[in-house]
Amino acid sequence: MATEGPGSGLQLQAGLQPELRALPGLLRALGMLAMTHAEVQLATERALADNPVLERAEGHPCPGCGRHVASGTCFRCRGQSGVSQFRDGPEPAVNPFASLEADAGVEVRPDCRHALDLVLAHLTSRGLLDCEPEQIARQHGLRPDQVHEALRAIRAVGPPGIASTSVVELLAIQAEALVDAGDAPDWLPHLVRAHLADLAAGSTAVVVRAMGLPEEQVLAGLAMVRERLRPFVAVDTGTAAAGVPPADVFLYRRPDGSLEVEVPGSAWFGLQVADLSAGLTAASGAKQWLTDHELAARRLLYQIDRRAGALLRITECAVAYQKDFLDHGDAGRHQSLTRTAVAQELGLHPSTVSRAVSSKRLRLPSGTVTDLACLFGKGLAARAALQEYMTTAAGGAASDEQLRAELARSGFVIARRTVNKYRRSLQPDA
Repeated sequence: MATEGPGSGLQLQAGLQPELRALPGLLRALGMLAMTHAEVQLATERALADNPVLERAEGHPCPGCGRHVASGTCFRCRGQSGVSQFRDGPEPAVNPFASLEADAGVEVRPDCRHALDLVLAHLTSRGLLDCEPEQIARQHGLRPDQVHEALRAIRAVGPPGIASTSVVELLAIQAEALVDAGDAPDWLPHLVRAHLADLAAGSTAVVVRAMGLPEEQVLAGLAMVRERLRPFVAVDTGTAAAGVPPADVFLYRRPDGSLEVEVPGSAWFGLQVADLSAGLTAASGAKQWLTDHELAARRLLYQIDRRAGALLRITECAVAYQKDFLDHGDAGRHQSLTRTAVAQELGLHPSTVSRAVSSKRLRLPSGTVTDLACLFGKGLAARAALQEYMTTAAGGAASDEQLRAELARSGFVIARRTVNKYRRSLQPDA
């Protein structure tokens, strides 16, 4: 019988120390696993507003998928990779200003329509003009009134701030839109136009004296600027207009026909930890302040990336099972797959897989967004086989027991009451 030496308990305790220290972070990451993409996005926005060490890299969300990019659209949405799921050819490129051009073409005066195309060419990926209207007129030999008419049409049909000449003006117009909607105080646009630089420099007292507002209101206005205003035009895409919720998992088709899974991590949201050590004094309090905020920022990035890693493993496993179904879009090719089976294959607890899959959305290579749960289940192929058989003369008049026997001969062994349930779902009026 093996015996424990006097130091074995201490050795075991020492060996567990790294795991015990990591446990709180792991538990928080598992809690984030149940969150949807929209909930993670909301958590990052709150963290960006509360933590000065956490920042977003220069750029903006891709209009096609939401990935943070330095400019324009991401390489995926430009169609550089991936083949549509059920048709040949790459996904169509996303032009964030395509509908804007069409709508403005209806709004603009007929004699200024040619000027509209030239003005639209001066919009940057952020939706700003790259030069002043007078410069556009001189560059293209247009009259100033033609340029201003084109701008009027663009701004009439576009989102707030479109075709602004500066980021400050863009933010101020967005603030005006919030005021008009009753979501912001009427002094917010003036705060943005006149005192944005002061707020950026931390000169809150200057703003308080200049605007005659209590410091609490100025700080609330600053929080609203951070949380509600964006230094780019929030262009509505067709996906957003259709009310399709954002995807949690993205599925792409490689040039060789294989499938690639991607799950948004911290880099997707453009998150990074800023280095503020150079601007702090050597005081111990300042160092502790920086350490606490850096720890909180890195913890958030860790949690987001842990969530992405778990979702990636689970989805890749399910996609490998359902490749035939995903390749052809035929429900009859759908394989029976349970969350427990995936958990056993990956060495996870079934509840972990359930939390990961619950309420999540999957974007297919075609651009269609559906429930991630479509990769799981036992009944999809059986339903398809039942529906096909019921279209025949014999199947249409068959009893539940006859249908059960026919499905069993095709390899689908299910109970008669399950056949009845499927039959009623396929024939709701019967």
